[in-house]
Amino acid sequence: MDIITGLISIPATLTALATMLLIGRWNKANALSNLVIAGMWANFLLSIMMLEPYFTGIGTSTNLSFPPGLSLDGPAALFILLTSLVSATTLSHAKLFFRREQELNRELDDSNLITYYLFSLLFHISMVAVFLCDNLGYLWISIEATTLMSAALVYFNRDKHALEAAWKYLIICSVGIAFALFGTVCFYISSKYGAVPGGSLSLNQLIEVAPHLEPTYAKLAFILCFLGYGTKAGLFPLHSWLPDAYSEAPAPASAMISGALLNCALFAIYRIYQVAYALESHNFYQELLLWSGTVTVVAASVFLVRQHGIKRLWGYSSIENAGLMLVAIGLNSTPIFLLHAVNHSIAKVALFLLSGDIIQHAGSKELSQIKGLWTSMPVRSTMFASAAIAVTGAPPFGAFISEWLMLTGCVSMQRWILAILLILALSLAFIMVAYHTGRILGGGGPRPSEQAGLNGIVPGALLIAALALGIATSPLILEWLK
Repeated sequence: MDIITGLISIPATLTALATMLLIGRWNKANALSNLVIAGMWANFLLSIMMLEPYFTGIGTSTNLSFPPGLSLDGPAALFILLTSLVSATTLSHAKLFFRREQELNRELDDSNLITYYLFSLLFHISMVAVFLCDNLGYLWISIEATTLMSAALVYFNRDKHALEAAWKYLIICSVGIAFALFGTVCFYISSKYGAVPGGSLSLNQLIEVAPHLEPTYAKLAFILCFLGYGTKAGLFPLHSWLPDAYSEAPAPASAMISGALLNCALFAIYRIYQVAYALESHNFYQELLLWSGTVTVVAASVFLVRQHGIKRLWGYSSIENAGLMLVAIGLNSTPIFLLHAVNHSIAKVALFLLSGDIIQHAGSKELSQIKGLWTSMPVRSTMFASAAIAVTGAPPFGAFISEWLMLTGCVSMQRWILAILLILALSLAFIMVAYHTGRILGGGGPRPSEQAGLNGIVPGALLIAALALGIATSPLILEWLK
């Protein structure tokens, strides 16, 4: 079995099964959900086995052969494994989430649920494809596919708010991706008239011949691609679709979009920055990424001050973390970028899943309508508070390590203004997340009504993983202090 077949065979088989059930109008959503859960965990384990050679040396490639336009290296392998984990955890929790939705008399029939699983599986396959692309054209197609597949998840509730969010998501991201398409064409032109007879869209080849690319077209190509993929990542001021989409999608879908899709867009920026950094004068591109990331972090932190919806709150937190990952890319530090991406994905998935349970419990997603959770559901409230702390980058969770290394990286490059702005923004974000979290957890509330069940297993396991990552990577701080 070749590696590409191994990575997508199980999700593709489950997709075909879901399509058959939907076309045949067979009401077997419960059976399908069980197969999806078992299949996606099997896919995760298979991914570990097939990608293991890449983890012996992150950033290096093995001697495996790939079809033209496709390749795989250490960072891409790590993101594929992370995507598989996010998909497996969110789809596992989705069964419990939708069961509770049906108990609350929400209008959910089997066809709705089968449709959800179908597009979730297609969404997963399109995200995996992003990390396999060596061709800029294939990368653009894969990113656009993630938009189309995830838009169906945003529209799942099929009310006017979901329609507005899905439409806004499609329009804004499609316009952004159109810029990326123009940028892709410009990369081709810069290679054709500068370095490669006949032109090329191969990322590896463009990196090799970067000093010979036509400079004007290369700069235009990077700016256009950065605008396009930056829109997909929700970077300020191209972020307006993100809070709405996160708020209106079902909680497992919000977790999947934040924990996996965000990485796809940032990975695309990471790839084009590898080309730009190989140019003789790369200072312009580095400054663009560092300042764009810092401004995004500052803006998102300010937006956190006044928020009314619980999932919108975490949407702006995702924007903040996207800015931080952009700063890591701008520092040209692949390890920091990967470390922060992994920590953010794990903690944010747990946070969105727990937020979905809280919304079901409180009957509202408005922060003003959610009170006294520590009294009414103490176990999941404790996990919720821990997840909120984790996404702010507070110790002992792993995001603290990556944020610390970003700040020290800025200081070592004597980017004092950037470091100060990041410290102020991160402090404000921590204060506001703590404030909003404290408001909904504290106060008077009903007697404990939390029912023993499986709903806390997936978020709890993810929080343990986030804590373990923090402990495992803490020697990085000790090494820096020596």
